[in-house]
Amino acid sequence: MTRKTPPQHGERRCYLRGCRKPECEAANYRYMSRLRLDHVQGRPRRTTPDTAVKHLNALLDLGWTQAQISRISGVNHRVLGSLLRGTYRSTNCSVEKRVLAVAITAPPADDRDTDSTGTIRRVRALIAIGYSGASIAAAVGVHRDALNVIARGDRTAVRVATAQSIARVYRKLSGTPGPSERARAMAARRGWHSPMAWGDDIDDPSAEPEIDIVEPAGRNELGAYRRREIAHLASFNVPEHEIADRLGMARTYVHDLIRDMGKAA
Repeated sequence: MTRKTPPQHGERRCYLRGCRKPECEAANYRYMSRLRLDHVQGRPRRTTPDTAVKHLNALLDLGWTQAQISRISGVNHRVLGSLLRGTYRSTNCSVEKRVLAVAITAPPADDRDTDSTGTIRRVRALIAIGYSGASIAAAVGVHRDALNVIARGDRTAVRVATAQSIARVYRKLSGTPGPSERARAMAARRGWHSPMAWGDDIDDPSAEPEIDIVEPAGRNELGAYRRREIAHLASFNVPEHEIADRLGMARTYVHDLIRDMGKAA
């Protein structure tokens, strides 16, 4: 990432920071003179964001991602996000020009060529066991906004590289509960299933969540994990039958376990 150098005397940036040395005032004067001349000659440097936003939405409707638009246009993804959220009342004309240069066609095939079902389930499953979206995004190497788009299920396809990276992180983290109770609470509210619910069928669009049978050597760990999941959902007053359905467990088992945990408390 390119880092800007600190403002130097003789630059308008230094003037904007409050410096009033003659060379900084001169730099500001030159800038304002050019700006006024551009307006007089009909070459404004800033414009309303409406045209750029309309173009961005047209691209998104065709299945483009902000990352793809950013890469092809050269406009930083944070700038694109701010435009789409309506943060800016105006935008640089050069930004508008670069956005409009992206043709309104189907997105690049090499960027979006695999079904997103398994990727969505993996992200949601990691959140369900206590990993925040920000921590998953950092591990995968994508921006948090891009990961949130995947978690919401807004895309039917994702880049192969993204799917592979998320699968790699999933293999690493899915066996260990994460530290974020907030993530667990959000997943519980949204009905997202934990890794136990998917097993080897996580990429199958027709698969339904269930609990896989594990080898006897792992039963103690699995039992502890199940109790943690049940206790977590019960703390949000999720009904016993719904907990059982979400986790793929027998309702009597969930009932008895909650009863026993209540006695122990």
